[in-house]
Amino acid sequence: MRLGPRTAALGLLLLCAAAAGAGKAEELHYPLGERRSDYDREALLGVQEDVDEYVKLGHEEQQKRLQAIIKKIDLDSDGFLTESELSSWIQMSFKHYAMQEAKQQFVEYDKNSDDTVTWDEYNIQMYDRVIDFDENTALDDAEEESFRKLHLKDKKRFEKANQDSGPGLSLEEFIAFEHPEEVDYMTEFVIQEALEEHDKNGDGFVSLEEFLGDYRWDPNPEWILVEKDRFVNDYDKDNDGRLDPQELLPWVVPNNQGIAQEEALHLIDEMDLNGDKKLSEEEILENPDLFLTSEATDYGRQLHDDYFYHDEL
Repeated sequence: MRLGPRTAALGLLLLCAAAAGAGKAEELHYPLGERRSDYDREALLGVQEDVDEYVKLGHEEQQKRLQAIIKKIDLDSDGFLTESELSSWIQMSFKHYAMQEAKQQFVEYDKNSDDTVTWDEYNIQMYDRVIDFDENTALDDAEEESFRKLHLKDKKRFEKANQDSGPGLSLEEFIAFEHPEEVDYMTEFVIQEALEEHDKNGDGFVSLEEFLGDYRWDPNPEWILVEKDRFVNDYDKDNDGRLDPQELLPWVVPNNQGIAQEEALHLIDEMDLNGDKKLSEEEILENPDLFLTSEATDYGRQLHDDYFYHDEL
């Protein structure tokens, strides 16, 4: 099958693939190793609309909801927020919103409301039509061929998520398709998919050169140094100059744990007034805007979500 002129769907998929390719997710967070406050605001407070809604709350209501959130973060109820407690809360927030988004998507994709999403329904939602490529026939046009490969990868992931081999995905299976990092039975598939894409010499490992891929020709030497450092210090745990399948996992499916820990430590560093390496409610209320808009605490959305500030989580 050959597609006609490049469609909007093709452009969108290629753009998304370039932005969210394996190992590149953190670049959106720390381009060239620098912190981005706008990313932080969106990561935990939510989108700008949520920040604006937070600002609209009256001072008394802001403080009331913020105190309720602080109390929930404080798991041992000792009056202080530790790095571990903040990190756990941030990870829970990430997962909560990922699951909420997947549930909303499931309803949109389930065109006939039968509580399953078929491959055809997924295509219709994504591309307004059902697309079917021949797995064994490459396309002449480079962009169309890239689209074909990405589409076939999505199809394989869809089939892997479908545990019961039914006509479509249940909500739980759809979550596994959209967020394989949250589901154990998808782990092996994700690793194998990464090896097929990056292990060019077929030795079962990913070398530094394979890790960098075409990006190794990037004219920005600082960016290359950052990526090399990430390969050596973050992923290559046994220091053998290559990534084995288990070392691949945190690269191709970034774990939120590391991000959450760094966010928590940064927040404590900024707000800990007495140097005890933890935060009291008084320290947070001394500068609540910093707590709500700093590196690790974009909780504006949570102040409008009673799942977080209500008495019971």
